[in-house]
Amino acid sequence: MRTSVLLPLALICVVATVPASAQSPVLFGGNGGHSQPPSINEGWLVRINQTDASVTPIGHPDGVARLSGLAFDATGALFGATQVAGGFPPPPGPLSTSDLIRINPLTGSLVSNIGPITAGGKGISIADLAVQPGTDALFGVESPQDGLGQQGNLYRIDKQTGVATLLGNTGFFFDSIAFAPDGTLYLASANLGPRGTVADIGLRTLDPTNALILSSVTTNDFFGALGVRPTDGVIFGGTGDTHMIFTIDPVNGAETLVGDTGNNFIGAFAFSVPEPGALSLLLGLGLSGAGFAARRRRRR
Repeated sequence: MRTSVLLPLALICVVATVPASAQSPVLFGGNGGHSQPPSINEGWLVRINQTDASVTPIGHPDGVARLSGLAFDATGALFGATQVAGGFPPPPGPLSTSDLIRINPLTGSLVSNIGPITAGGKGISIADLAVQPGTDALFGVESPQDGLGQQGNLYRIDKQTGVATLLGNTGFFFDSIAFAPDGTLYLASANLGPRGTVADIGLRTLDPTNALILSSVTTNDFFGALGVRPTDGVIFGGTGDTHMIFTIDPVNGAETLVGDTGNNFIGAFAFSVPEPGALSLLLGLGLSGAGFAARRRRRR
């Protein structure tokens, strides 16, 4: 049998032996925290087990105190929104604006600091990020941390400059967003109740063009981290400093406990498919194999 035939067969064998975990969606988290115990790994990028919520720290982007938003675009670029070091107790915490950054998902290191996220020339604080399927547009929702009274504003954010274009307002004080693979924009939201409590807690869907509420179900918890698994549409919610992760039924708001993240207070979720490094490894093997076979043919 010729080498040119053996190499594709060998590549097929390599693909077949890649672990299923390397081909399935990976849940990444961005840690927040209180700048004091018991919170740990503040500002770190982490990997979260979708079965039991156990956390594996990946790395810390330089200069980042807290991550409030994470989102992968279609090219595999991982974007993050930052906030200053947190205080205790929340809400809403210390005044802060957000920078838009890019993070290496393999190491957690800072790829680039794009700059402040701005709207109308002013720095704003971002509670969460999400990328819209199809358009690959980056969305962000404003938090109360900037003190501008604009919490709940939904924006489309330029990935090159950090300039945000206002789309509408959700009408809620606390907000987290995530797109489903079919383009549905989910919102976990709540309002600030008396004496620092939260009220009007629920899972909603939004019109991504103007932030109007399309549907709403009540949930027991407000989820400061929200993500939708791209392969099956399962919704994951994280409760931040109470360190629990649940899956959420979008029909009735029922919550199913996944597990406890311990002292990692996770403020943002982002799913990536496939796992960073797996596809590039396979492509590298395929390209190198094809090149080797081509060289063999030319020598004949």
